[in-house]
Amino acid sequence: MITIPLFEALVAVGGRSNKRVPAGEYVHSVTQNSREAKEGTLFVALKGQRVDGHDFIKEAESRGAIAAVVEYEVENVRIPQFIVPSSVTALGDLARIWRGRLNIPVIAVTGSVGKTSTKELIAHVLETKFETHKSRKNYNNEIGLPTELMNLDKHHQCSVVEFGMRNLNQINYLSRIARPNISIITNIGMSHIENLGSRENIAKAKAEILEGMDSEAILILNHDDDFYDYIKTLSQSKCEVISFGTNPQADIHISAIYLNEKANPSFKLNGLQIEMENSAGKHQAYNAAIAYAVATEMGIRQEDIIERLATFSTPDRRGSFIRSKTGALLLDNTYNAAPDSIQSSLQTLSELAGQGKRTIAVIGEMLELGAYSEEAHRHIGKIMAGMNEPELLITVGKHARLIGEEACKKNGKHFENAALAAQYLLTEVNKDDIVLLQGSNGVGLDLVVEALNS
Repeated sequence: MITIPLFEALVAVGGRSNKRVPAGEYVHSVTQNSREAKEGTLFVALKGQRVDGHDFIKEAESRGAIAAVVEYEVENVRIPQFIVPSSVTALGDLARIWRGRLNIPVIAVTGSVGKTSTKELIAHVLETKFETHKSRKNYNNEIGLPTELMNLDKHHQCSVVEFGMRNLNQINYLSRIARPNISIITNIGMSHIENLGSRENIAKAKAEILEGMDSEAILILNHDDDFYDYIKTLSQSKCEVISFGTNPQADIHISAIYLNEKANPSFKLNGLQIEMENSAGKHQAYNAAIAYAVATEMGIRQEDIIERLATFSTPDRRGSFIRSKTGALLLDNTYNAAPDSIQSSLQTLSELAGQGKRTIAVIGEMLELGAYSEEAHRHIGKIMAGMNEPELLITVGKHARLIGEEACKKNGKHFENAALAAQYLLTEVNKDDIVLLQGSNGVGLDLVVEALNS
């Protein structure tokens, strides 16, 4: 168990206590969820759009909290209240000293697409040798990351976390809190281009991960990415760089990628044969190369790495194959979408075509692209027109219509929402079909998956 003197926590957050801080009191846990409070907990009251944590201080107190971090004082509370300008910033300050209590490697993953899947795969491989902590789901912002770091305890031997961002000066904040020993940038795509304006600014934002790294840290970069040279230049004199990709100059060289009839990939990493029997898509070779690089740096044997890669299952809604109750094979990628990830999914579907089974692509609108939305959706349509097209194209959402226009697909239909698309597909999908479903989370294509599987 990690402990922090309560007075040190007050100093760390730069707060003013409304009461005398008892000597000899120690913080054993930190939470912003009053239901998780227990003896020795420091409760952080966060103000959300719908819920204000200040309303739950008394509940936290009743469960054993010894103090609360607040933005304003709450009446009739017996425990000390540490008054700060921002509870969110205070949460980050606490996570920074919490992380500092443990001398363990922290591995941080960022990038435009593939962060969560890559994080899960790295943790899966590291678990063969280490007591591994990993962040839950996509707890990757200024609240989620500190929360996850404060779940670290003395029994953990390493931690794998995820850094998300929507704008500049966000990843550098997370990096200074986590101080990663190994950092990964999966790729530079178009996610969040609405806020950042260009891929150049996205690359700059992702490169902020260097801010919390020291000279002994390692940065793992995609050698196939357009911005590889740019980020590598920024990292010079700051840390060691390990590259991965199909580029022959990559340190971890990916070659001989092949998909079987279920889209399970096999490939080679520096000549080492890898079979991923429970994952789908060529992009898994890139995720595996990252995990291989991390595991090798951390002293895991090659045979153990190969075994763990083979047993990894793709997280739900992030490219997992489901045999639906209709008999159709569903490639469920409904958690989120960006031009790069949809292109990768379409390539997977294209390679599965020609096996005597009909391929269907259900593509939902990509959100948060701002002024680039029309260009990005038309780009996907043009890509589709140049490959082994799906036999049936279903588009869902306002801008997704542009995909169909560019693809010039005669056998295609457009629906304004997922419910209408689900209603149509229930009568259209046959037992031997292969169906790709992908779109931004807000489009709700997971409802289509549920309908086909009910």
